[in-house]
Amino acid sequence: MNPRSSKHQRSHPSGDPTPTREDEAMTLELRHLGSELHVPLTAHVIVTPSGRYAAVHE
Repeated sequence: MNPRSSKHQRSHPSGDPTPTREDEAMTLELRHLGSELHVPLTAHVIVTPSGRYAAVHE
C-alpha cells in the first residue's frame, strides 16, 4: 500500500464544530508528520453528532 494523501476526522461530542487550539495543533503535527512521510494531509475535519462540521486550518 502506498498512500498518496491522508485525511483526519474527529468528533466533537459537544455539538460545537469550532476548532479548538488542540485541533489546530494536531493539524500542524499531522501536516509535519505527513510531510516527513511524503503523505500530505489533505483534510482535517471536525464532525458533531448533529452532522455539523468544520475544516481545520492552521
